[in-house]
Amino acid sequence: MAIQFTCKGFAAAALLAFGGCALMPSESQSPSFAEIREIRKSEFPKYLSGITYAGDSLYYVVADREGKMYPLTIKLNYSGAPTKPRFKESVTLEGARDLEAVAWDPLHKTVWAADEADASIREFDPTTGRRLGNIDLPGVFRKCRPNLAFESLAISPDGLYLWTANEEALSCDGATACNKRGSLVRLCRFRRADANDPWKIDGMWAYETDPTDGQAYKGFLASGVSGLMVEQGGAVYALEREFSQTLLPGFRARIYKLDISNAEKVSETPFCEKKPERTVRKELVFGKATGIAMYEGCCFGPELKDGRLVVLCSDGDDRVAHAFLYLSVR
Repeated sequence: MAIQFTCKGFAAAALLAFGGCALMPSESQSPSFAEIREIRKSEFPKYLSGITYAGDSLYYVVADREGKMYPLTIKLNYSGAPTKPRFKESVTLEGARDLEAVAWDPLHKTVWAADEADASIREFDPTTGRRLGNIDLPGVFRKCRPNLAFESLAISPDGLYLWTANEEALSCDGATACNKRGSLVRLCRFRRADANDPWKIDGMWAYETDPTDGQAYKGFLASGVSGLMVEQGGAVYALEREFSQTLLPGFRARIYKLDISNAEKVSETPFCEKKPERTVRKELVFGKATGIAMYEGCCFGPELKDGRLVVLCSDGDDRVAHAFLYLSVR
């Protein structure tokens, strides 16, 4: 979901008020996430909404306009720190309209991308953009609200599990988020036995997003799942993006480590008919108020000297909001 603004006064105030304010987890939380640097450049491509790591220094990002995907490199310098992204020529993904998430497939050497225009997840050749296949999704996802479908997608490093979630509640599952409550979404896991096996649904769990900190600004209010990532050991992390107005309007990014061990598996029965009793547990590992930078995509990168790189990308509807945020986790 992209939220557009034209108010220059809001942009300037939000940058001053929120740009450098990080909310770090308490000492009792693990693993430990720490900010390395944020890079905002007007020359970065617009509308970047999802990112995935393909090995070495190669990444792919998708844009939520024009069906474009960009290969890019993020190299480590002599001291082991990540450098500014270097973009290559874009690739148009066949038939894509509103790309919101992308995941590298290590077994096929392809990418899977989520398109919010028709709530689909399809496979593409990363070099030519040719469409290769799709995932058969549970029928309940036909109830996705407009602009609140699949914003998140991640494939495990072994290539055997694919995770996704709708951004905010399906129309049959409840209300969208507000400052009194979050929104109940469906966290889905797909599994395959090997590279020749198609993805099959392997579990679905209810996940509650955070309530918003503030009120709506000019009719806009959001708190949903905008990204997922899976580490080497299989642990799953969710990126939640919030937009609301407290003192000033602005975005907030939070990363949670997820625990489904005590959550009940849910069927396609609408939550309005049967509300789940046990939802996914989540542990806050990083949070940052980001002003007008709406961080929508996230992925794990390579090993650093002290931990592993995590990269977030921002959908920069406004020129100054084209940004990447580098974190380290250990």
